[in-house]
Amino acid sequence: MAAGASGPTMTVGRNRKKNRSIWDDPDAAEIISIPLEQLHPNPFNPRLVYRPEDIDELTESIRAEGGVLQDLSVAEVEPFLDYWRARLAETQPEKLGELEEKLGAVPADHYVTLIGHNRKLALGQAKMATAPCKITNSKIPRARLLGLPENMRRISLNPIEEALGFQGALDDGMVQTEVAVQTGCKQPHISRRVKLLKLPEEVQQAVMDGLAVSEAEILLDRLTAADQILQAWKIMEEDGTKAVFAAAKVLSPPPPAASSKPQPKSKPASPLPQQQTKTKGTQPSGKGASEKKQPEQVNPDHKNDSATDPSAESTQLRAHACRTIVEAGVPSNPRETLRLLAPALLGPSTDAARATAHEWLRSAAKPIGPASANPDDYFAQVSASGDTKLIAHVAMAIALAVAEQRAADGTRLWDNRDRDYLAYLETAVNYQPTGWENDRLAGK
Repeated sequence: MAAGASGPTMTVGRNRKKNRSIWDDPDAAEIISIPLEQLHPNPFNPRLVYRPEDIDELTESIRAEGGVLQDLSVAEVEPFLDYWRARLAETQPEKLGELEEKLGAVPADHYVTLIGHNRKLALGQAKMATAPCKITNSKIPRARLLGLPENMRRISLNPIEEALGFQGALDDGMVQTEVAVQTGCKQPHISRRVKLLKLPEEVQQAVMDGLAVSEAEILLDRLTAADQILQAWKIMEEDGTKAVFAAAKVLSPPPPAASSKPQPKSKPASPLPQQQTKTKGTQPSGKGASEKKQPEQVNPDHKNDSATDPSAESTQLRAHACRTIVEAGVPSNPRETLRLLAPALLGPSTDAARATAHEWLRSAAKPIGPASANPDDYFAQVSASGDTKLIAHVAMAIALAVAEQRAADGTRLWDNRDRDYLAYLETAVNYQPTGWENDRLAGK
């Protein structure tokens, strides 16, 4: 029994030593009181923003308890500078100037606050002159990482501050799995946070101000150039739209220019110009002529005199909105998308609608799906791929093309399906119906 009892004890002891945290202070000296004016911030502290309300909360706690409940971990300035001057000169010489600016003029007998800078600020606000500290020079090599978990577990860092802290640890030669063990974060979380540092500074500031990380990640996933990301962010600000659609707008071709000429109202039953026979001085005769040209209705690249035909202009604008949605992919609310577009998928499709969907998918800035130029081959390959995300994306494109072909048919009055289609475009990409479309929506 004695032998059995000793085995687990030894194993636990070995594990604890192997996974010793940065919080352990095996060589820390006794707690001493150090004047607050001798305590200086860790130059590698990732926190960029100190919220007054957070410091106020700590201050109230300190006043209630008569002091801090946990001492600060500090290092002497002189050995700190000796180590980091040599370290940065070897690994990141461009950072030396920043180090000297923050600590170069500090007296040698002062201290760097490795852990506890928030408490130091609160102590000062509570009108206390000193702070209880442990001098832990052994932690100087880990100064970059130390500020990260300290801030994360007490007063949350914003995502950019986290990213800077993680990146600092990686710059020190640690790998993401090591940072994960030391901070208690999962490795994918670290990877995603570090990626945020690729955002332009203006967008990083937006993340610090409250832009959802998921939205910022979409911009990074869909756009490669910093100027594209910045352009998409400005679209998000101006239009109040989501990142997925802002990115699609950046990647998609510009919408057709709207006509500045007065546009006479057209009757719902009047055929679109692309349905008309291109014979000079003549009009189309009979239903067959209209049907023969109908496959061209949803093609946004067709040539017509949209400057004088409001129905043709509206068709072009809707087609551009559809292209933008197809570029963006399946929206984050697939249930709403299915509710609005399922009728188009369940109704009779046409070769023309499939060809239009194929053209939208293949002409995207980042072509979607197989490279086949033949629509039938393309859709067969998509179906056989088993890629549910791609299949949903392609199905949405077909549904949009079917709904657009139906709306572009000038021989019929619009009904609730058309109203749902226009409402979907408005919700998805802030599409604004034209005056001609509003008339049709009103049954005129």
